[in-house]
Amino acid sequence: MMQNNRMTMTNLLLMALASAVVLMGSPARAEEEEVSMTVDEVVELIEPFGDGCTPKPLREHIVEMVLNKEDAKHESKCFRHCMLQQFELMPEGQLQFNEDKTVEMINMMFPDREEDGRRIIKTCNEAMKAEKDKCEAAHGIAMCMLREMRSSGFKIPEIKE
Repeated sequence: MMQNNRMTMTNLLLMALASAVVLMGSPARAEEEEVSMTVDEVVELIEPFGDGCTPKPLREHIVEMVLNKEDAKHESKCFRHCMLQQFELMPEGQLQFNEDKTVEMINMMFPDREEDGRRIIKTCNEAMKAEKDKCEAAHGIAMCMLREMRSSGFKIPEIKE
């Protein structure tokens, strides 16, 4: 049970990072087989994190974030920022992801990919460095990271609608 709770938290961290995946099982299993969840299952898991956010996200905003809508509403982007802040991946007052914490989180699910993870974070932080809105920055970096991770061969399962 402790392993499942740890993996669920890791999965939520991945969701906060790219809001693209919720992988279940051990890191080794995640690489061997894709396990996907429905949108409703993912929303149910992360909905409680919205309680501490201002503005508090509506279900539609959480769904948009989970589905990684490029053209998401601003409220959805702000929920992403709030989650990233809660997991200290995008600290208060910062407009970029914390490189070390983000790499550490990626390494939990993708061992031996630290170099790729660090390169991706640097690339995406740099791509959004001119953005001044924290919600837009969080969303832009996350979307960039999702694209870069997929193009670099990270196995990112899709969320079932």
